[in-house]
Amino acid sequence: MNERKKIFIVIPKYKIGGAERVMIGIANQLAKYNLKVFLITLVKTEKFLLSKNIKLINLDTKKVIYSILQLKEVIDKFKPDICLSTISHTNIALYFASKLTKHKSRIFLRESNNLFESLDNYNFFYKFIFLQLIKTLYRSSNLITPSLELSKELKKKFKIKKKVNFIPNPILIKRSKNNIKKKFDFISIGSLSSQKDHLTLLKAFKYANLKKKNLKLLIIGEGNLKQRISKYISENGLKNKVKILKNTNDLNKYLNLSKTFILCSKYEGYPNVLIDAAVAKIPIISTNCKFGPNEILEKGKFGKLFNVGDFYKLSKVMLMNPKLIKIIPNNKLKNNNLDKVTTKYYELFFKKNI
Repeated sequence: MNERKKIFIVIPKYKIGGAERVMIGIANQLAKYNLKVFLITLVKTEKFLLSKNIKLINLDTKKVIYSILQLKEVIDKFKPDICLSTISHTNIALYFASKLTKHKSRIFLRESNNLFESLDNYNFFYKFIFLQLIKTLYRSSNLITPSLELSKELKKKFKIKKKVNFIPNPILIKRSKNNIKKKFDFISIGSLSSQKDHLTLLKAFKYANLKKKNLKLLIIGEGNLKQRISKYISENGLKNKVKILKNTNDLNKYLNLSKTFILCSKYEGYPNVLIDAAVAKIPIISTNCKFGPNEILEKGKFGKLFNVGDFYKLSKVMLMNPKLIKIIPNNKLKNNNLDKVTTKYYELFFKKNI
């Protein structure tokens, strides 16, 4: 009998949202194949639910960059056939760990965000060095992105000659009946950070309230801008109209309590929250940011797109009857089916052997 193939899936740490959530979903699904699946977290993290068929290894370092030697030792010990990581800093750690070990695995690096805009808050020197390093890594690796537009951008800007593999993010929430009484007119889910641009959302909501007094907004997320966002809410008389909740595993519950989903991001890679909203059958309003919304909403055929930072346009769309905004139909989400997405990863990993 052939020994089962081993797969390492490497994430920085567990988070309820984002790229880590996607990789945990893929890991749980791959565990159903005849594979030995290991989930490696590099940074100290909280406990979370995982398939009993997955071996969890927490390297418990303070920063991702400090994990390279430990990750090399784990690769030496378990000798995986495949290693997959996500997010640029984690990709750097896996790449260098794989170069230090004598064991040769097939390495796959998944870039899940818009690198070119996510570095705007750093100084020129850091940004230049980081992008040069990433360019070198991505040119010589098996690269995956969740967005076709992001794949094209990376290939063009980094002058990557080999194929950049595009595999969309999977559906990670269960479908449910959408016949619950709505408590909120709008919901926004995402970290309270500059990237998600909640201040544009709040400015638009403030203007919309001048025309329609009884609007309610729910924001779900945590982050370094919470105090600033709370201050804006308080100073603009929105305390009784805006509710902020911490991250939750039960996104479906709150999506079903809301009439419309809003994404105000300045940039993305492939925002899974838009897929979550589509599964919950609620209308979507989103920035036309790079990358993802334009693909998911098919250039505005479904949902409504507005320019990044344009709170005036957003406020006008918020006053529309949500029934006039087309919802993404089920057949448009077939490529996001978890089984189908996992099969694409499996075939990519082992295509030389099948």
